[in-house]
Amino acid sequence: MQRKEIIPFLEEKKYDEIAEIAKKNTRGMFRLLIGISYDKRDVLCWRAIDVTGIIAGEIAKTNPDVVRNLAQRLLWMLRDESGNNPSSAPEMLGEIVRNSPDAFADIAPVIASFHDEVMLRQGVLRAIFRIGEVRPDLIGVSGDFIEAFLRDEDPVVRAYALLIAGAYKLRETLPVISARKDDVDAVTLYRDGDFFSVSVGDIAAKIYERLTEEEN
Repeated sequence: MQRKEIIPFLEEKKYDEIAEIAKKNTRGMFRLLIGISYDKRDVLCWRAIDVTGIIAGEIAKTNPDVVRNLAQRLLWMLRDESGNNPSSAPEMLGEIVRNSPDAFADIAPVIASFHDEVMLRQGVLRAIFRIGEVRPDLIGVSGDFIEAFLRDEDPVVRAYALLIAGAYKLRETLPVISARKDDVDAVTLYRDGDFFSVSVGDIAAKIYERLTEEEN
């Protein structure tokens, strides 16, 4: 299987077909998907990240060592000494944990530990959010931890910080979230196969409403 053969499946969101092909050469498929995941301006990059998590979740049921090796490779890419461009490694790791949280629970806090790396921050926060949607117990996220990111100069970081506050039910951040409702910066995020644009303020308003409703 070559890159040019996988691209049409990603374009048509045929993830099941890619997962079926991956059963014959899992390691080769992971290499192809990593290679497609370098340009985050391209929606196919994000779909490759999605399908990596889906395949990892399936393979981990019968051969977790293959996925563990992939995760270790991605973690190595995050480290300066690897000499590699980390590209979408944090996002891919997040999807691996999200799709197989019991098998790879130990990886979740390791991903989060890279939050101080500016180049990786968007991806790390997205991974924290995605894991938190299904297993918020895997990462000890506190209001103190997330407040600095709610005030970050990068609007994408602020957006993910808000989503994290919602996923982890960090009600202690409600005053800061409320202040963010006037944040007019627009961001382009990815969800369910496609990009969407939204203002940081709109995200803040929805998270604030959800957290206050759950509180009452």
